[in-house]
Amino acid sequence: MKRLQLLVIVGLLASGAFAAGVLNGGFEEGLENWTGGATMSLDETAAHDGVCSVRLVVEDPMRDEVYVKQYVPVTGGTLYEASCFARTENVRKAPGKMPSVGAGLIVEWADADGIWLTSGEYACNLWGTTNWTQVSCKHLRAPDEAVFAIVYLALRGAGTAWFDDVSLSGRSVATEKIAPADGSTISNNCPRFEWRWLECIPRYTLELSCDPAFPAEATLSFDAGGRKAFQLERPLAPGTWHWRVSSPGRDDSTAWSFVQTVPQETDCLPPLVRTMARRVTAPDEPFTAAVAGEVSDIAFQAHAFGIVRGSPGQDTQQRFFTFAPPSGGWPRGLTEGEIVAVDAVGNRAAMPFWLLNAPIPENAVAIGPDGCYWQGGERIFPLGIYEVAPKYMAEVRAAGWDVVHQYAWEYSQDDDACRSYLDACWAADGLRAFIGFDRGVTTHEGIVQGNLAHVARRVGALADHPGLFCWYLFDEPNKPEQFVTPDGLAEFADLVRALDPFHPVVMTTWGTSMNDYRRTWDTHWTQAYETPAHVAKEIDRHRRLLNNASPITLLVTCNDNGFGAALARGESPDPGIFHRDYNHLRAAAFLGIVKECNGLFWWWFARDNCGPHYSAACLPEAWANLVRVVAELRAVLPLVTADGRVASGTAEAGRDRVEWWRKTVGDRTLFIAVNTADHPVSVTVSVPGDAPRTLDLRRYQVWTEGFDETPISHRNNFESHP
Repeated sequence: MKRLQLLVIVGLLASGAFAAGVLNGGFEEGLENWTGGATMSLDETAAHDGVCSVRLVVEDPMRDEVYVKQYVPVTGGTLYEASCFARTENVRKAPGKMPSVGAGLIVEWADADGIWLTSGEYACNLWGTTNWTQVSCKHLRAPDEAVFAIVYLALRGAGTAWFDDVSLSGRSVATEKIAPADGSTISNNCPRFEWRWLECIPRYTLELSCDPAFPAEATLSFDAGGRKAFQLERPLAPGTWHWRVSSPGRDDSTAWSFVQTVPQETDCLPPLVRTMARRVTAPDEPFTAAVAGEVSDIAFQAHAFGIVRGSPGQDTQQRFFTFAPPSGGWPRGLTEGEIVAVDAVGNRAAMPFWLLNAPIPENAVAIGPDGCYWQGGERIFPLGIYEVAPKYMAEVRAAGWDVVHQYAWEYSQDDDACRSYLDACWAADGLRAFIGFDRGVTTHEGIVQGNLAHVARRVGALADHPGLFCWYLFDEPNKPEQFVTPDGLAEFADLVRALDPFHPVVMTTWGTSMNDYRRTWDTHWTQAYETPAHVAKEIDRHRRLLNNASPITLLVTCNDNGFGAALARGESPDPGIFHRDYNHLRAAAFLGIVKECNGLFWWWFARDNCGPHYSAACLPEAWANLVRVVAELRAVLPLVTADGRVASGTAEAGRDRVEWWRKTVGDRTLFIAVNTADHPVSVTVSVPGDAPRTLDLRRYQVWTEGFDETPISHRNNFESHP
């Protein structure tokens, strides 16, 4: 859309003359308000409702326009939902400028100038020939800085698709408040307010007023961040108070009220216990807990041993109290209890507390100051793969992987079964696993719901296991259907670190808000799931979004969605056209070294449950290619992990990029260059201190120098075995 049109819309929106919503969503006014290319046309012979629809005919998605779109004014922070009806004819996967996703609806976000801000939600995946089908984006939240939603009617592939009855509307969600209860009477002028998280809301504002209309001049406002509780520290006068919890772009229309009965000058503010968990590594080891405010008595209470009182350390604004073990020492494993702190006038705070007594594991893992994984005093470069069932662990370990995973533990709280999975890992020649937590998407009692106890129990049950490699805290917390606020997730990360400082906490995020979650990981797991060119660009993009201040572990993929979709349609695809051939797999993997990531993981193995995400593990030729790539990686890892001087950069040939890396260790120098283009490239590489190299590289070729001449003996990253 032209800038002039955008300015007109913004002006109308500011004047109140423009109602938000899709214009001409039924195409009864032709193609007015919609933009597209030569592939777009009005069809007066086909419609879901009325007499018209829009038709997209895409023959070559590398060349043809694949979208019909409209910019729709929105209010930043507001929740929306969008839908349309679509039907298709012979829609199929085809190479394009972007991955094929079929036909459907996409909603993304733009600023006041119409410049793209960030992604939103996809509702595509219509393939083949289908009748009219409604597709919906139900979990949309406009970023705070968004002025437009970009509504795309998409045909990402080849074929024909029709669209009709397109809509975008705001969605009202009331805050679910908990305490103080509506209509209650309390004898506390500094109450604690509690509510439940709302989907897609990153932060909250608590508002208090004696006037139910909440006039600005008579309203107290407090920034609660992304938490779901707020301890008031400013005493309230006696009387009736109304409270609500708002967030950017939305108001809480269901205010509650309570009656506060004690004088404002009465001290009702309890101490604030700031420590929720501690780890000890021996039964006789004391621990400390931090408390803000004056404390006259503090105790750790648990059924296992009764009451253990704390003794104060040096007075500061935040005081630390030491808890010596009871007679007989701290029980082995996790102890659940609470810390109770009381001040001189009797104000009492009782907070849940978890203590884990477990020895330091012999193969503890850490992310060092250099951003690398370390174990046993050595730098390591882990190779991992997702979704490996126990019956395949020996095969995967023998093929060269160090770390595996199963999604089951992200939808379950069965810690005994999870520990059995680690037993199977360790029995497979010292294989290890990254372990997640119940997200709460299916059980409705996990991280999404704020269930700290589940996370503490899982860490307590598994932290001592030699098969544990790291904690996979959460996968994509910014997805609307499983949204967790940055502040909320940071509380879980702090809990895991307090109980287990001997294994890293890792996370995957994406989008412009990813750095908001920085406190939640020790190393970021960056998903780069497309072509080698996309892998390189995505690593660079994530580094920029993370302010070049976070270690990155690279996640690449070894699956072919098009292959899986063909099988789902009952077709028999040619194994020779598996999208990720040897060269593709090798280039994407070696970029993990060349782009100076600290480890490499593949999504996914999943031999028995690939679904549409058909894995190389399901196809013998593709699996052999991937195993070959892993063997080649392992051969160079001793140099990759050794101390040495590193230089890296990018050589460009037009739009094509060759990524290069050189490392010198003693008298050894290893040079690697990766052609990220899907065609041959001739490029000159200028490495500091070396003469320029002119390389003629094949499609996705990985060029190495200084390796084959002097073979390097194979060495596993993990020396320990059961």
